[in-house]
Amino acid sequence: MPNISALGLDTSNYTTSAAFFGDGEMDSRGMILPVKEGEIGLRQSDAVFHHTRQLPAMLEGVLNGVEGRTAAIGVSEKPCETEGSYMPCFLAGLGTARSLAAALKTPLFRFTHQQGHVAAAAF
Repeated sequence: MPNISALGLDTSNYTTSAAFFGDGEMDSRGMILPVKEGEIGLRQSDAVFHHTRQLPAMLEGVLNGVEGRTAAIGVSEKPCETEGSYMPCFLAGLGTARSLAAALKTPLFRFTHQQGHVAAAAF
């Protein structure tokens, strides 16, 4: 059976997440976005800023020691399939995934954040 490997990214309004599956094993990491004490959430511009800062560490973590070709990259590009579904925080992950896919000449698969939740529950 051939080794299949894939990288996944998700940049929701709460967490920067990255996962790598290869050699039958998965390494999944997430870093919660910091919210100032006394506040109940983040503005989208702050979420994008924090993802931009946190994504390199997430990628370094899950890709540490990975050798060989990544067969696919998956990314959440929006909250759900509903028409008009959009949040700027997903642009950080989408931009990173598109750049990696282009540089590595690897297929990019776009999903919704909601689809990611369903797939994680099924896994």
